[in-house]
Amino acid sequence: MNYPLHRSLVLLIALLLSACAGLPVRGNIGGQSIDTRVDAEVARYYLASYLSGQRNNPLLDGRITDAYKNEPSALPDRIELKRLSEEFSVDFAAAYLADRIIRVPENRRFRELFEENRTAFSQKRLKLPVGVPDYEVLFIPTYLYKRLPITGGDFAVPKKALQKIGLPLHFVETVEDGAVETNADIVAAAIVARARSGRRLILISASKSGPEVALALTRLGNTATRHVVAWINTVGALQGTPLTDEQLLPDVEDLVGAVDVAGMQSLMTERSRRRFQSFRLSDHILVVNYFGIPLSGSVSSWARPGFTPLSKHGPNDGILLLSDMIFPGGITVAELGLDHFLLDQNLDAATVGLVTAVMRWTEESTTHAMQVSDK
Repeated sequence: MNYPLHRSLVLLIALLLSACAGLPVRGNIGGQSIDTRVDAEVARYYLASYLSGQRNNPLLDGRITDAYKNEPSALPDRIELKRLSEEFSVDFAAAYLADRIIRVPENRRFRELFEENRTAFSQKRLKLPVGVPDYEVLFIPTYLYKRLPITGGDFAVPKKALQKIGLPLHFVETVEDGAVETNADIVAAAIVARARSGRRLILISASKSGPEVALALTRLGNTATRHVVAWINTVGALQGTPLTDEQLLPDVEDLVGAVDVAGMQSLMTERSRRRFQSFRLSDHILVVNYFGIPLSGSVSSWARPGFTPLSKHGPNDGILLLSDMIFPGGITVAELGLDHFLLDQNLDAATVGLVTAVMRWTEESTTHAMQVSDK
């Protein structure tokens, strides 16, 4: 048998078997329902019973309750999630993170705005915020956005959606296979250039462009970013991915030809985590972290090759560890059941929902600040 064909068949069979494995479960976290399969009985019980208040397994009830007793004020980091993965299961840790996210009052309030606007757009009854003419959006594309547009890294769908509601849009032509540090300079120049418009700027990044935006904003500092009101950090590779360290990413050169190795090297975890520690954003910039939280039965065929090897590090979306996508201090919105590629998501409605929620949030914050100052 031809070896590449044999390898492909083995991979296909493995994917089909893994998709069918696990325990069936229906559950709900913060209003998000999911019907899938999970990797362990404790994950099934947690989703189907514990979170809905049906406590009928004293042994598991006690263990799960103990996990919440030690919860810090911040969301669990990769170390805590890896510990929970080892003590319970990867799917349990993923669902636990989803629950912890929605328990934060600001996350819950922002999600309500997001869902309201997303639904209204889908039903063609969205009422835009009064201040829409004062805003514009700057898209920063992700890795290989020109040569692999099928991944959505060129933001084709989100751009069309925002054009429908009349928002001025701009697109940063980064080096699609360049290093994070190189592209950060290009992004910084684009941010500075938009200051002349007089509008309030919303940045939208995806995956690899996440750290590029964070580094650009850090380098610019407070004065040069006064016109930036928000950054929507979508599936942001803020702390890199172990897939680059272990050389487990698919060989993209087979698909697109030669690429600059600097791009992938800049996402190695040691370098990325060191860079992450240097990020400093001005307090006036609202950060919204937006990503998927898949369970093992809901991982797409695109994300499955990375999901399994990454699971030894804890819950992940097939490309990145879940907690590594969160910028501290920001608002976090997670889509239960989706992975890194956000498939089966109405990206047009989600984009409009996020952007208009940002506008309403900032307008309400400005009004509140003015009322406080008048007292």
